[in-house]
Amino acid sequence: MPRPRSAAGQRPKFTLPQFLISDLCELALTVFLITIPWYYVFYSLPPQFSVQLQPTGDYGLNVTSPAATAFHAELRASNRRSSERCYGHGEGVVTYAGFTIASGSVPGFCMPGKGKMEVPFQMAGKDGVVLPEHLRERMAAENNVGALELEVQVRLFQEGGVASGRQSRMWCKARVPGGAQPPEATMCTVFALQNMFDFDA
Repeated sequence: MPRPRSAAGQRPKFTLPQFLISDLCELALTVFLITIPWYYVFYSLPPQFSVQLQPTGDYGLNVTSPAATAFHAELRASNRRSSERCYGHGEGVVTYAGFTIASGSVPGFCMPGKGKMEVPFQMAGKDGVVLPEHLRERMAAENNVGALELEVQVRLFQEGGVASGRQSRMWCKARVPGGAQPPEATMCTVFALQNMFDFDA
């Protein structure tokens, strides 16, 4: 007996099984979830920064009026990515207990792939800033025993300037050396938001 045919006289069209569509969606999601960590771990490792801070002048840090002290800073950058990474310019501030006592500009620089570099810059004291008496006393006591730590905050703009919206912020604690002791370089905590498809970031 011949097999009945469809009303239109044609074989029914092939439809993709529902379970196969579900499997393909799960596979695509798995590949996507694996790709994101791979990108950040192997391609776009964030740079590492440390900072070294040294009061300038014959008498070092002016504890009575710390805002009258200028600082020589050195930003040490390490590029862990294989391609070049550039920053147009930046700015830095020195604070103590939330009070800004000095600020300055950071020059633009480019790090070669897997390279390191040192970026010196100056920060001048902020006019009109006066610390409360109890903070000046605490600063003097810490300075006398060589335990004074200042906070250094740096903001770097990647090439394209402020309008590009791409920037890295870092926060560092820098110990002020006493006497003839050389300044120590301390690691910074870096905060940077990045688009995974932005290969210039």
